[in-house]
Amino acid sequence: MRVESENWVGYYKGVLVMHLVQERLGEDAVNRALRSLLQRYRFKGAPYPRSLDLVAALRAEARTDEEKNLITDLFERVVLYDLKVAAPTAVRRADGRWDVTVPVEAKKYSVDGRGAETETTLAEHIEVGLFAAEPGSDAFDAEEVIVVERRSIRSGAQVLRFVTDRRPTHAGIDPYGYYIDRNSRDNVRRLVDPE
Repeated sequence: MRVESENWVGYYKGVLVMHLVQERLGEDAVNRALRSLLQRYRFKGAPYPRSLDLVAALRAEARTDEEKNLITDLFERVVLYDLKVAAPTAVRRADGRWDVTVPVEAKKYSVDGRGAETETTLAEHIEVGLFAAEPGSDAFDAEEVIVVERRSIRSGAQVLRFVTDRRPTHAGIDPYGYYIDRNSRDNVRRLVDPE
C-alpha cells in the first residue's frame, strides 16, 4: 500500500497480491471493487485515488474475517510464508481407490521496516493439490489435476489426507504459487512409494 521508488513491490509483489486476491475473493468481486473505484474517481480532478482507496474497495468485497485479514496482510504488512511438502505417499485400498497422505510444514513470518522477521501464527485456508504430472512442467495440463482443495493450514507440521480414484504422481501446497514463499521450489513433491 505504501510504495515509493521500490518498483519491484508494485510490479512483482503486486502481481502475486492481485492474483491471490482474485483467487480468494473471486474475479467478480475484484472487478466490482475496481469498477466502484473507477466510477467514484472518473472524470474528476484532485483529490485523486490512492492505494488506500483501492484497499478499501477490496476490503468492502471481503465476505469473511479471513478474507479481510488476508487483504491486510497483502497490502498493509510485509508477510512471508514458508510452505513445504515432504514425502507424500499413496496406498492402494481394497476398493481400488488411493489413500494419499501429504505431510506439510507451514510457517508465516511478519517482517518489520528494518527487515527483521518474526514468526507469527498461521491459520488460513490454502490450496493443496494432487496431480498426475508436475505443475508447471511441459506435460502438465488441466487433465493432470486430480484434486485441488482449499484446506485449513496452521503453523507447524501437519498431515493432510485424501482419497482419490487416480494415483497422483505429485502433491503440493500452494502449487500455483499464489503466496510469497521463502522457497516455492519445495511446495510440490513427487510421491514416494511407501516401504
